[in-house]
Amino acid sequence: MSIDEKLKIRDDLLAGRVPKRVFMQLTFTLEAACGLAGLDLKRAHFDEELRKKAMRSICETFYTDTYPIENIRFPAVYQALRAKNWVMSSTGAMQHPEIESFTPDDYEAYIKNPYATIMESILPKIFAGFDTDRAHASVNLAKAYSLLLQTFGQEGAFEAQVSQEFEYVTGFFVGALCEAPFDFLADQLRGFKGITMDVRRIPDLVEKAAEATLPLMLKLALPRKVNPGHIVFIPLHLAPFMRLPDFERLYWPTFEKLVSGISKAGGASFLFAEVDWTRYIDYLAKLPENTIIKFEDGDAKKIKTAIGGRHIIGGFFDPTITLTHSKEECIDEVKRLLEIGMPGGRFYFAFNRHVIDINSVDVKKLQAVCEYVKENAYY
Repeated sequence: MSIDEKLKIRDDLLAGRVPKRVFMQLTFTLEAACGLAGLDLKRAHFDEELRKKAMRSICETFYTDTYPIENIRFPAVYQALRAKNWVMSSTGAMQHPEIESFTPDDYEAYIKNPYATIMESILPKIFAGFDTDRAHASVNLAKAYSLLLQTFGQEGAFEAQVSQEFEYVTGFFVGALCEAPFDFLADQLRGFKGITMDVRRIPDLVEKAAEATLPLMLKLALPRKVNPGHIVFIPLHLAPFMRLPDFERLYWPTFEKLVSGISKAGGASFLFAEVDWTRYIDYLAKLPENTIIKFEDGDAKKIKTAIGGRHIIGGFFDPTITLTHSKEECIDEVKRLLEIGMPGGRFYFAFNRHVIDINSVDVKKLQAVCEYVKENAYY
């Protein structure tokens, strides 16, 4: 299938039209790529040629319509900032430990001026490289930014090269990345434990803090000029762990405003509904039409019935079943999912989560799954 045909499939999908074939966007991390290629992950983080070799091994092994690697956590950048929110493990994996850069006493200042509070109080707690005088903090920021630009440049050049070689087209990982306002508070500021206590003890302040966060997330999501095709990736974290009344009051209002604001500005949202969002499906149905939603878990049939005529959905397929099921059983699971998702269009094929550890899948069976969708998922 040519690039033009794949682009037509993608464009039809995003426009709400029934495409020629199910679009495929499959994602592996650098950890999985190094595992497949038999390369040392810690070395690859700092060696461009090793990264290229590892990432190429994924491209050569698995079929997909889009560039299949996500690598956005660069250790050198976090080390330059002496970060506490992203640290490298002994194996080289980048991990996000539970942090608390914000106490209940900080709510009032944050609500009054969230940007100033982040710059003056929160960032120095997350990045030790900022917990110094302004001159040295500026130098550390300049070093980190230079490393970020350098590594992004390397990754971008390689992606462009292999995209031409393997005839990949642009997927949904374009535009920008932000968080639902409540998730931002929980993820980077209060931590899971802290926000859980705050929801019980001081919900009024949490509600006001989420509202104060909304303009920051919109600013992060939208450039000054929104070009056609601008898609904002929003991973959704905490909602599945919340009581419905708390979700309705503290999570949903600012999240809906965020997605609606992106839509009104001419962009689109690509949501990753982590864990199981089935009980919130009626809320997701209220979001702007053709919102892209990747589901980690949940009742695929119920979700398709509820929002499959309005939104673009994908996910659900767990690649780790290739370790415990025969090739035929894996194909049967794909068939079942396609039978649910394909009617009426607005469906794409994706794993329910990135493949992080290549040992969590059977490579040959997963190859067979990808080939089956490529050859058989036609309308």
